[in-house]
Amino acid sequence: MQFLAVQASAFATWINNTFAGFDMGAWELFGKLHSQGMTSFVQVLTKFGDTEAAVAVAVLGLILLIPKKTRKYGATLVLAIGIGTLLTNVLFKPLISRPRPYVSLADNPVFMKLYNEAGALTESDYSFPSGHTTSACEIATALFANVKKKSVKWIFPVYAILIACSRIYLCVHYCTDVIGGAVIGILAGILAYYVVKALKNLFDNSGKNKEKKKAQKLDELEVVNGSDK
Repeated sequence: MQFLAVQASAFATWINNTFAGFDMGAWELFGKLHSQGMTSFVQVLTKFGDTEAAVAVAVLGLILLIPKKTRKYGATLVLAIGIGTLLTNVLFKPLISRPRPYVSLADNPVFMKLYNEAGALTESDYSFPSGHTTSACEIATALFANVKKKSVKWIFPVYAILIACSRIYLCVHYCTDVIGGAVIGILAGILAYYVVKALKNLFDNSGKNKEKKKAQKLDELEVVNGSDK
């Protein structure tokens, strides 16, 4: 386990060094949008990807489990959130232990200027991968996979993209954190969708087999009763 932690820490150092220019370029790009009004808007927007929002969606998912018509939506949401949370918050964040950019780049005047312009927010956990992005992408993927109405389903990817961009705009994440969170979130949503679909098919087939056996027994009883006459 100690060897794994050392390798993960080495990964954090590697990604910092390898993608330094890429991450800085992303911050500078979003920095062109910095204004007091935009920053206030983004600070509100990003809350729709935080832990409280994910918990609220998970509770909604549990409620959706009750009616049979919405059960697949609820099951996919709850499972996707569970998978994404385990991978991001329980496994990768503490294992990789990548410090937040405002910690690692505290002596970088270009970054700190952008960070202060964006409100200088702080977070309590590690940086990689982005938990907000994971949450938004797992929820968006779960809903996108289940909702059939095209005019509605495209709202979900837009929501996920906005949350992901908000993390870069606010300079609380590297762009590479956001990409990592997006990959985990999308995979969690896809996995949840197919697991729920497989379970649904299994239960449906089991129910059909029971009905078939019941019908066969009734037929046999009718044959027996007919022969007795």
